[in-house]
Amino acid sequence: MTATNSYNNDEAHKQQRVKARWAILRRALLDSSSTGSIAANDVEDSYSMNSFHGFGVLNRAVVADEDNQYHSFAMTDEDGEYNIVKNSYTVNNQTIQFYTREVKKQSAQMKREALLSHRKHGVDNTGNVRVWDAESTLAGFLLDTIFDEGASGAVRLDDNLPVVRRSLRSVLLKNDNGRSSCNILELGAGQAGLAGLALVAAFSSCIVSQSSKMKQLNLTLTDGHSKCVKSNAICAQIMEECNTSNAHTINTQLLLWDSSQIGFDNCKPMYELIDLCLASDCVHFQEYHDGLFMTIARTLSVGGIAILCQPRRGSSLDNFMSLVNCVNGGLEGNSPLFEMFLLKDFHCKVTQMHNSLSESKALDASYSPNWHQPLLLCLRKLRNYDEEKDGSLARKCVQTYSPTTTQKVPKENNRLAPYNPTHVTAQSKALELLKLQSEDVLFDLGCGDGRLLVIALDIALENQFSLRCVGIEYDEALAEAARDNISRVVSRFEDGNATSRACIRWDDVLNEKNRGNLEAVAASAEDLTLLNDATAVFVYLLPDGLRKVKPLLAEAAKRRRRQRELNKCIPLLRVVSYMFSIPGWQPVTVDNSSKGGCALRYYEDVDLFESLA
Repeated sequence: MTATNSYNNDEAHKQQRVKARWAILRRALLDSSSTGSIAANDVEDSYSMNSFHGFGVLNRAVVADEDNQYHSFAMTDEDGEYNIVKNSYTVNNQTIQFYTREVKKQSAQMKREALLSHRKHGVDNTGNVRVWDAESTLAGFLLDTIFDEGASGAVRLDDNLPVVRRSLRSVLLKNDNGRSSCNILELGAGQAGLAGLALVAAFSSCIVSQSSKMKQLNLTLTDGHSKCVKSNAICAQIMEECNTSNAHTINTQLLLWDSSQIGFDNCKPMYELIDLCLASDCVHFQEYHDGLFMTIARTLSVGGIAILCQPRRGSSLDNFMSLVNCVNGGLEGNSPLFEMFLLKDFHCKVTQMHNSLSESKALDASYSPNWHQPLLLCLRKLRNYDEEKDGSLARKCVQTYSPTTTQKVPKENNRLAPYNPTHVTAQSKALELLKLQSEDVLFDLGCGDGRLLVIALDIALENQFSLRCVGIEYDEALAEAARDNISRVVSRFEDGNATSRACIRWDDVLNEKNRGNLEAVAASAEDLTLLNDATAVFVYLLPDGLRKVKPLLAEAAKRRRRQRELNKCIPLLRVVSYMFSIPGWQPVTVDNSSKGGCALRYYEDVDLFESLA
């Protein structure tokens, strides 16, 4: 299979994604200040890499108004328009179902700033965008655990899964400890806390074989955003109407994860009273890791369990686990605070789908394991939490990796273009135009998730020549995804030396001018600079972004010419720009053959200087 084929997807799905991306470009061109609103579908494709529609663990369907006994809960209010969604799951020939109120996708108009509100206000807005797939997956796992002890299936599941399931069942079901109730806290529940609501729905249903074993559930759904809290309160009302059992309680609460005294005070009413803590897609924002960890540690009782479901997403999950390990081993003479398990294969359907997608090499925008494959992180509390000692360790650990302390975040007004992936055929054609060879250093300015660099490295591997690559990406999450994608390709080279062959920088492209004073020989890809080393450049930016980058490209071209006078093996600079032309420069070739009808413009060194004369 060729490198290009590894990115193929069915044509209908491609066209759907292309339309959404064009909508973003159209708005960006019409409103350079980025204050225009973006439709929910555009948001999902471009900012959440959510063109993969999920594993569908829960069956979820919008209920038509004429069939909807809960229609009154879906009325439009000042926060938007809503649907009633029927959620169902079948296990052991028993179907558990419940209803939630969720925002209509087509009416979820929002500004890009809303998605980045965590940077300004300390609370992210992602829970108001949609119900995320990890929440549905966690709900299915919980129901399987309660009603399907064997968890048998056609695929091999994680060796530690039985241990986790036994611990979870001991918390939820009646046993010899004499307790008849279970306190459940869901963190970051979003607009519909599916995991917690699924448990209440299951325990409220009439499943005779299990009813005598079930504890009374006291569920508290929390989120840091007031709109999500309001929506969950309505979901709780719907649950009360559709269930005849009044044995279980559902409360909703605004709860911010805060590592300071404020966070401690917020957790006081439930301090070490929670038996089961649930969270889905909550570890992505690394600057909140200490607050999230300390909220779990403060509220969970000794012997209680926390279940967090989320994809790996670059280094975010690994860093959170490092934080847990740091606290576990950081106090001399103290025992660990948590027992920790990470489960990759914990649900048959998810594992089967993942294996199928991986075997078919379908690692394009529609499915990336790093972004989409849910992993289950399980924490069991072993001792009482020490606010002063354990909390201090958690805060110090986060400072070692949080982007707010280890790397300067690019200025928001310096974004040169919205994320809009280049069409796969255009990527391949661009690399053909650049005619990459062994001495080349390829720069992708605004590399997104690194897919063009992956294809370039695949070509180098197939043709057995050395190639060094640098991708520069403004968006932190995309840069993390690019690093993961690049590492998989680089590991296949004989030397396996990732540091010498490729690197991804989370940075503003314009900061390359500050690297131009580095005259040392580049010992690794991290040392390569646009001005001193680039011989081939791919760029897909808006016209204003190209205007800003143009002086850097011109300076790089001049330096390559001077270097070539001393060493004939050094290639001159070649540049390919996708869709838009570099202002004032005349391309050697304009290629319109790629799908989508967008032009590729190829520039060579001599033409750069002739156009500047």
